[in-house]
Amino acid sequence: MDNQFDIYREAEKNEKLTPKQKLIFQSAIDLFSKQGYANTSTKEISEHAGVSEGSIFRKFKNKEELLMAILTPLTHKILPQDLDQFSQTAYQNGTLNLKYFLTTMINDRISLFKYNHKIMKIFLNEFIYDQDIHDRLIESIPKKSFKQFNQVLDELKQKNLLIDWDNLEIFRFLASNILGYLIQHYIIVDEKKWDEPLEIEHVTEFIVKGLTPTK
Repeated sequence: MDNQFDIYREAEKNEKLTPKQKLIFQSAIDLFSKQGYANTSTKEISEHAGVSEGSIFRKFKNKEELLMAILTPLTHKILPQDLDQFSQTAYQNGTLNLKYFLTTMINDRISLFKYNHKIMKIFLNEFIYDQDIHDRLIESIPKKSFKQFNQVLDELKQKNLLIDWDNLEIFRFLASNILGYLIQHYIIVDEKKWDEPLEIEHVTEFIVKGLTPTK
């Protein structure tokens, strides 16, 4: 796999994928992102990979299990996993700072998704249009990540630096704005050039204003 698929290095090691299975993985990502999961058959995947169709089922029970094997490493990284590192992004010079926290997190998440744009395209398509897969993907996000996220949000709210909304609602607000930006520029083909740092700054400012309590 090329360097776009760094998020699979640990997964591949743990799952001990054979060279053929790695080809299947790569081919499934290419085809799912190009023509959609529902429109891609296991036969097409095997032909694209240059292996027998039976090679797919020796590792994955069915096409959906192959899809989840592709998407789960991404869901594991949607929220930062290290508690100390995650909490520190809320601080600037030892002081809680909402804008610094959001700027750090938004830029980091956008970089993650840009770097894995094919997988992100698959994720968005299935997350939006298939309720069963949507539920499985939500369930696959590590509970520790949500706990860390909630802890930082609760601390920000206690210090009146964050609007007093339910944490899940805050998460949806963040996700919808970040994903909206990514869809516009990386999922929907847009040939026009844009000032990426400026647009990211605008997205961040919009989110900060929306989540800052009214004085």
